[in-house]
Amino acid sequence: MYRPDVGAADLGGDAWLGGFFCPCHGSTFDMSGRVFAGVPAPTNLEIPPHTYESDDVLIIGIDSEVA
Repeated sequence: MYRPDVGAADLGGDAWLGGFFCPCHGSTFDMSGRVFAGVPAPTNLEIPPHTYESDDVLIIGIDSEVA
């Protein structure tokens, strides 16, 4: 779950600088998807396939009809 809200009380208050939170196991990740120490997740988040369509457009994922 994307939690960009800096200082979220339920995620550590002032120590939370925004990032991702897994409500199933309570793991936390920074905005780059790197796992924090001391949480159940053993690895960083996987980076999905992506391409840059232009300077302003990022395409995330692969369209199964095109691939």
